[in-house]
Amino acid sequence: MTRTQLQNVRRHFHDYAKSYLANAGDMRHMMELKHEHCVFVARNCRELAVSNGWKSKDINTAEALGFLHDIGRFSQLEEYGTFMDAQSINHGERGWQAITEGDLLDELEPQLRSAILDGVRHHNARTIPEGLPKDHLRWVKLIRDADRLDIYRIVLDAIENDKLEEHPEIGLGLSLEGDPCAVVMESILAREAPAYTDLESFSDFVLLILSWVNLMGYPSTLKMMRERGIIDRFSQHLPMELPRVGRLISELRKTVDTA
Repeated sequence: MTRTQLQNVRRHFHDYAKSYLANAGDMRHMMELKHEHCVFVARNCRELAVSNGWKSKDINTAEALGFLHDIGRFSQLEEYGTFMDAQSINHGERGWQAITEGDLLDELEPQLRSAILDGVRHHNARTIPEGLPKDHLRWVKLIRDADRLDIYRIVLDAIENDKLEEHPEIGLGLSLEGDPCAVVMESILAREAPAYTDLESFSDFVLLILSWVNLMGYPSTLKMMRERGIIDRFSQHLPMELPRVGRLISELRKTVDTA
């Protein structure tokens, strides 16, 4: 993707988001949060692509994918009043639909356009679908890593600045009280992805997103986690005195520190 094409994507994204913000009403804060999130994910994508030694045209594509990955969120919130896919629609699919129904990426080579669309469509899947073309897989892995890095930023900001009671949707509306449940901890210690349906408290949610450490697609992502102190910052808000929590965090930290 050329620099001009990236600028076109960036301009389209901001115009698209602003069109929803103009009529957001009580949902304006969440719309703004999602707008900001896409900007940060785009930055993460560029930083990861640079760290991976990718060519300039691929770095531009990476940044564009970051802007576009959550474009389905805006109509989701307007239509359903929630960011919870289980209560509305799959926002990855909605984003894929929004792009395919427009002409935003029509000037790109069909193969590259298809790869970006796969990144948008599968960035939020619990697991990466089998059978994706090999040259698409690197984009899907990149956007999933970049998205997760910024989710850490959002959740940490909410914890460290006491925003969770005002904006409980950041923590999926889960109770802020209660220790992590055994099912979630056992899944993570077995290097399996916990199910969202198993979450009983906000602590469970924190451990679930930390378990993404085991799923990151690129070592450079783990390096960024280490540089940002993500494991240590989250551990300050977990019951580390519980042996299984301490063991779990130690295992995750080891994975990050040895990347």
